[in-house]
Order: sequence, then C-alpha cells, then structure tokens
Amino acid sequence: MRVFDYIIVCKSPDFKNLDRISQFMLLISVVAISYSLYLGLFPKPALIFAIMTSFISWWIFCVFQRKRGQIPYYRLGLLLASWGWYLQPNGLLIAGIFLIGALFERQVKFPYELAFDPTGIVVNTFPKKYYSWALIQNALIKDDLITIDFKNNKLIQKQINEPVSASITAEFNAFCAQQIANSNLIKS
Repeated sequence: MRVFDYIIVCKSPDFKNLDRISQFMLLISVVAISYSLYLGLFPKPALIFAIMTSFISWWIFCVFQRKRGQIPYYRLGLLLASWGWYLQPNGLLIAGIFLIGALFERQVKFPYELAFDPTGIVVNTFPKKYYSWALIQNALIKDDLITIDFKNNKLIQKQINEPVSASITAEFNAFCAQQIANSNLIKS
C-alpha cells in the first residue's frame, strides 16, 4: 500500500443526475416486471414479487437517505433489479446493463481526492490519474482552493472540503515547490 505525504479531499459535486438515472432505471424495472406479471409469464411469481419488493424498498430507503442529507447508493436496488431482469424472458442484455450500473455507481460517487508524494500526484477518480512532478508548473493551496497548473496550460482548480490552517497551507506549498524544483533539476 502506497503512503502519501498529503491527501486533499475536494468538495463533492451534486449527484442528482446520476441519482435520477438510477431512479429511472428502477422505475422502468417496476413497470416491466409488473407488466410481465400481468401477462402471466411466470407460473410461480413468488420470487419475482420478492425481488420487486426488495428493490422498491431499497429505492424508498435511498429517498429517505437523500432527505437526511446523505449520499444515497442505489447499487443494491440496481443489483436486485438486474436479477429481476435476468429472470425475464430475453432480459439478459438489460440485466447486464443494470449489473454494470450497480458495479460502477459507488466508484463514480467516490470523493474527488488528490494525493501528493515525492513521485507525483494521484487523482482518485474513475479511472485514477497519475501526474509526475515533471508535468507540473505550479501547485498550491490558497483561500481553500487547490490549484495545479500544468506545463501544457492545463489547470485543475477545486475547492477543498474543509478549511486548511495557514501553517499546513505553507507546509504544503513548500512541499510542492520543492518537488517541482527537484523535478526541474533532474530534467536539466
């Protein structure tokens, strides 16, 4: 396991659109499975009723989580809906799509983190990104904003999740300046 000198957690964006997509997928599942039950496609529908009740319950639980200000994760509901689609006639492709959605939802909602060590900067997103210090022109914290300026004029600027004290800000800025200077010496 890699140990970083500094890990900065940035403010998370609002995931309303991702949540709406998950809710829409669950709504489609309720309608489709209900219609299949209405058509009588299942001779013993007890399992289908149990699956449908489970993912609807999880959906309701996620709505209450959102109202309490927590980040809801619909992955369990999507996983259960995937199972329901798998049991549908010709529902294998849609079950696969739901399964992929369930697997990647948590990773997409993971907080935006920047990790710094003497080898470079790792951005903890999906997929992870790594930048060596040789690519960086400047990196600093000022007014609770982290700014990383690349030599190719790319810029990353994010608001930090929690306020940073002046001493830690100065220490971090000195660390980044030293790493950039070291990479320039090695390059020359």
